[in-house]
Amino acid sequence: MPNNEPTAQKEDKAFVVITYTDDVAFNYTLPDEEEPRTIEHELRFVWEDTIEKFVEEHGADKPYKIQTFSRAREQKFFIDRIESETEDVIDEVQEEIANKMKFGFEFSGQLHNDD
Repeated sequence: MPNNEPTAQKEDKAFVVITYTDDVAFNYTLPDEEEPRTIEHELRFVWEDTIEKFVEEHGADKPYKIQTFSRAREQKFFIDRIESETEDVIDEVQEEIANKMKFGFEFSGQLHNDD
């Protein structure tokens, strides 16, 4: 996947967002087990520095995307959407882990109390 860094410099007044995806591991250990378990998800992140710093940090082979917006409001909306997606995945994983901790396995149904 080629990186498209030259397109970022086309407009000086453009609002630029650099994004990349990474695999994130959520580790947990069930109460009755000693061995940790892992849930992995691919998440999209916003890089808040320059392309040069990105390449320095992640290497030249790490794919990234550059989105250019004509207005700051569009840029902010895009960043907010990515952050919201990330928070949703984290919430789902936390709920999945909580259910496994509570029931010792993956539980996705409702409990009915017939008292």
